[in-house]
Amino acid sequence: MSQPIRTAGALALGALVVAVAALAVRPGAVVGAPAVDGTIPHVITVSATGTVTLIPDVARVGVGITVNKPTVKAARDATGTTMNAIIAGLKALGIDEKDIKTTSIDLSPQYNVGGTRVVGYQMSERLQITVRDLDKAGDVVDTATAKGATNVDGMWFEVSDPAKAMDAARADAIASARTSAQAMAKAAGVSLGAVVSITESSAGYPTQYPLAGVAAGDASTPVKPGSQDVQATVTVIFAID
Repeated sequence: MSQPIRTAGALALGALVVAVAALAVRPGAVVGAPAVDGTIPHVITVSATGTVTLIPDVARVGVGITVNKPTVKAARDATGTTMNAIIAGLKALGIDEKDIKTTSIDLSPQYNVGGTRVVGYQMSERLQITVRDLDKAGDVVDTATAKGATNVDGMWFEVSDPAKAMDAARADAIASARTSAQAMAKAAGVSLGAVVSITESSAGYPTQYPLAGVAAGDASTPVKPGSQDVQATVTVIFAID
């Protein structure tokens, strides 16, 4: 009886050896090996930045009022009266109502020196005005202050369609990358092929630069929007022959 048992064990061991041998010779991928057809891809990698310079066509102006009154009602009434006058003046300039937005309202008690008794109330309200005709940007500041604004919180210039400008910057970056790749390929004595991949590494929308606050009562406020740069940086991989 021992003989059949030894024979079955030998057969099982032999099958295991064959299976292990089969696994040992099975082909597999090797890190860093050439492609399946044995070739190694030839490419040129180039990074380039495209820039589009634009003149801003929109301004945003922040204005506000701050009043101090002995009662809440008096503070609210004074604030409302002045703010209504400011808004009416802005509309008279041709500013659309949808471009006049309240950004904050604050009402807080004011205390005596010892902080033991309320002596009045301070109320403030802020507006943001979108100016689509930049020739009126200075007039907006002058009108608001003439109508009672006690604060001009700043002015920001923007491009109304930054996405379109960014697309133009990307196109410029890719064109610059191709020009550089062609020069490199020529110097190396190879032919530039198709684009293998494009990666955008950075994109810079126009920065909003706030102007310093303007004191109420200034006779006139000159405004110069200047220019803004939109930039995009891409990395392009080209095949070469």
